[in-house]
Amino acid sequence: MLLKPVTFPLLRLSAVAVLLANSFVAQADTVWLTNGDRLSGTIRYLSDGKLGLDTPYAGTVTLNWSAVSTLASDNPVTVQNNVTGEDYQVRLSSSDPGYVWVEKEEQEKKISTQRIDEFMKAKVRTDQLAWTGNIDAGVNIKKASTDTQDYNLSFNNKVSKGKWRHDFGGTFAREQEDDSVNTDNYSLRYALDYRLREQYFWQMRASYKRDWVEDLSRQTLIGTGPGYQFWDNELGAFSLSLLAGGFGYGYSDGTEDKHFGTSLRWSYQRYLRGKTLTLYSNGDVGHSLDDDAILTVDAEVGLRYALTSWSTLNIGYHHNYVSGTRDRLNERQFTTGLGVKW
Repeated sequence: MLLKPVTFPLLRLSAVAVLLANSFVAQADTVWLTNGDRLSGTIRYLSDGKLGLDTPYAGTVTLNWSAVSTLASDNPVTVQNNVTGEDYQVRLSSSDPGYVWVEKEEQEKKISTQRIDEFMKAKVRTDQLAWTGNIDAGVNIKKASTDTQDYNLSFNNKVSKGKWRHDFGGTFAREQEDDSVNTDNYSLRYALDYRLREQYFWQMRASYKRDWVEDLSRQTLIGTGPGYQFWDNELGAFSLSLLAGGFGYGYSDGTEDKHFGTSLRWSYQRYLRGKTLTLYSNGDVGHSLDDDAILTVDAEVGLRYALTSWSTLNIGYHHNYVSGTRDRLNERQFTTGLGVKW
């Protein structure tokens, strides 16, 4: 049942997107705390009871939502009813302690802050260059009856400008026990996305893996195809792309196999606990379109904990599986270590 436009439902509300996409000029938002303090800046998100506020004097400040008395945003927000799924474009203005004024269609309603669960600042598309990334590294050296040295390194970069988005990175892993090398490989990848519409994009992708231990010593993928961005906001991103192209496999004796196939690629990232925790998963599943029926799975999942604004503690799991080739590969790797982000 649709709600009357002059009133708001008594059901619990969740604000899920802040700032209209056509608001190109950043304006100051204000947050009043229960202890009487007042902070000004740009409200970024509310999630898991944490309010993120960008300030010119202290960077991004994370506040407990329970400590917020009231707030005001100079930009419209979108409020969603969790039960009906209806969206409302409203404005938030300061009110009595514990309340905010919600303005909809020139009608105002005073709402308790306890009925607001989540909101975020919408990303505004600009022609300015944006670069984010991280480097994770782990080292494990053990001296006992056997000497073990274990190294792993990964780096990820995302560079966007206008309708173009570049995603590139790589990994390195080596494990040696005495004079025996059990793992020794690296990988490189590059993807170029062109945004067709707000959520649709076209992707061109290439990846290369080199291994000095396994018989399957080289893996190459070159593909292109459409993609869909389910969301990309202050609290994370999730996209899928379906690619068609060529698979190449090389072996330790110098022989090679080439196949035409398709692959499904995903990229997922979700910030939790006011961006203190980051849950991520990336990977693809591929299948050749010939009688060999080659199946490939290259996936990773992990968790990063923010130690400071630039350093992280991470733990991850990576699975590389290939069947249908001359040498079946089923490689699993657990990693942990420290990292930096920007």
